Amino acid sequence: MKKLISVCAFFALTGCSTVTNLVDAYLTRYDTNQYKIVNDIRTVAGVGKTKCNDPQEAGKLANHLAFDTLTLMNFVEFQPHNQHIQNSSIELNKIAQDLSQRYSTGSVSVAFCKIKFQIIEDAAKLIQQSEGNKPK
Repeated sequence: MKKLISVCAFFALTGCSTVTNLVDAYLTRYDTNQYKIVNDIRTVAGVGKTKCNDPQEAGKLANHLAFDTLTLMNFVEFQPHNQHIQNSSIELNKIAQDLSQRYSTGSVSVAFCKIKFQIIEDAAKLIQQSEGNKPK
């Protein structure tokens, strides 16, 4: 009985966010397809930052990332209990679309290129870690 009271008190004091987090943690499962998309994004971004001295090649990779991040955003859009990945994919897509647009409208500095590709790679790594920690 004491355990039941403790559990009820815990949920009452911490609010609905705890319940939501627990539901998200136990109802979402590892998705191989989603993990592959994120891995592709991370890999292309890693290659992209090494190609910043070649604007044509970097521009192609930026376009590839814009497509892949849009694919991820669409893939996770209606998945229940996956709000953090949905939000992350939207932000990641904004960054990739901006980089792609910059290459299509003019020249991009090597420093800007490296920073943007690094940001995309780091963000993809965080999403990948989050996805990889889900129960299988």
